Amino acid sequence: MTLDQALAAVTATLSSPALRVDRKRVHEDSESYLMIVLDASDGTEAGPVDNGPRLVSKLSGEVTRLTVPDALDRAAGMTRVG
Repeated sequence: MTLDQALAAVTATLSSPALRVDRKRVHEDSESYLMIVLDASDGTEAGPVDNGPRLVSKLSGEVTRLTVPDALDRAAGMTRVG
């Protein structure tokens, strides 16, 4: 799976057009990409916002939400792409 394919996989899971993947903060290792989804609504979205870290498997393309502490732990062993 390429970075562009991983970005498309995360984008397909987003619940609002106000959410964006931050390409400048992508990390990777041999198994996955770690991406951050940002809320670009300036607080105008009603209800909870589905932003935060996502892990994308390079093998399956599966997208998993992570907690911030889990994402920080994973990022420590990864290389920054963006």
